[in-house]
Amino acid sequence: MFGPSHYVPILRWKQAERFALRHLHEEDRRRITPLIELTPTIFKSRKTTRRDAMPLDTAHVLEEQAKNLLEACGNSPFFLDLRHVTAEVSRERGKVHALEYLAEIGRNYKLKLVPVAGLSRTKEYQSSVAGVVKDDKRGSCLRITPAEILHAGFSTTVRRFLKSLHLDPECVHLLIDYEANDPGAPSSQALLEAIPNLNEWLTVSVASGAFPPDLQGFRPGNRKIPRNDWLAWKKAIEQNKSRLRKPSFSDYTIQYGLYKEPIDGCNPSVSIRYTLDEDWLIMRGEAVRGRADSNHNEQRPGREQWNAHAQLLCDDENLFYGESFSWGDAFIREKSVKTENHGSPEIWLRAGINHHMTVVSRQIANLSFA
Repeated sequence: MFGPSHYVPILRWKQAERFALRHLHEEDRRRITPLIELTPTIFKSRKTTRRDAMPLDTAHVLEEQAKNLLEACGNSPFFLDLRHVTAEVSRERGKVHALEYLAEIGRNYKLKLVPVAGLSRTKEYQSSVAGVVKDDKRGSCLRITPAEILHAGFSTTVRRFLKSLHLDPECVHLLIDYEANDPGAPSSQALLEAIPNLNEWLTVSVASGAFPPDLQGFRPGNRKIPRNDWLAWKKAIEQNKSRLRKPSFSDYTIQYGLYKEPIDGCNPSVSIRYTLDEDWLIMRGEAVRGRADSNHNEQRPGREQWNAHAQLLCDDENLFYGESFSWGDAFIREKSVKTENHGSPEIWLRAGINHHMTVVSRQIANLSFA
């Protein structure tokens, strides 16, 4: 059970997200319950391009993921959503969905896994959620969209969903997910008012992702992007003078709210995504793999741009939070002085996500919800 002083980051379970979560300071980790999404790419070999990747043994992959979850989450609760995954594992009694198999392994590690369901998932998926709920007795998380809430038959659909899992609202975490931030979408207050028995749900959170799909539209240089997901939630909380239940904040950290995989063979820019109080600072350079100039006799800067970005950031006391703030900030400081090792897009994403979750957890902790 948690209230609005808690944070629910949505993490697509890749190496950057795993590392960022595992290296949070303990005080920040206690204020967070992550929603973890597995993606189809974990079932494909990394030794080839994604298009030609050979499938891996599903059971083995899930066993490794259980270890990763233990390493990052320990025995703290987390939400697990496999909505992007259709994989099954063959057993003597037949095939079981990956969610059910992963939950079974998780019991050996004492993982406090809470399965995430939705109103329009497949029967196979909902059946696996029901099985996990029955065996673990930790309830479920119901992830719903604004469109589903505003649908005429929403209340009936919710009752049918709860009946299928043999659960009451008191055993279900409710997550309203805007996905990509949309200024024209209904306000969170309007959606909360449409939720039947709002005060009875175990927890209520509102998720949104305002970070852009990628940085291709930005020219090299520094600029700020407003954190509209955070600003909208904070404004709604501050203006809520009624007795309407205040939801917890949830976001997609420094990733786009709609799931998509990067293009095979892409050459991303050397960039830093750094979360500030109300904005994201984007320090964008040129491509990771340097190219010859028009005269074919000089290399444009490549990975060393990360170190230059780090130096500029650390030199600005109005922007840099300090190396003791988070693991991500300590990493940035290190790269600002040790320029022989540049890092990679994945490692810099670790630092950015870790810093972001630290910022948000402390921002929320400093708010008054009276």
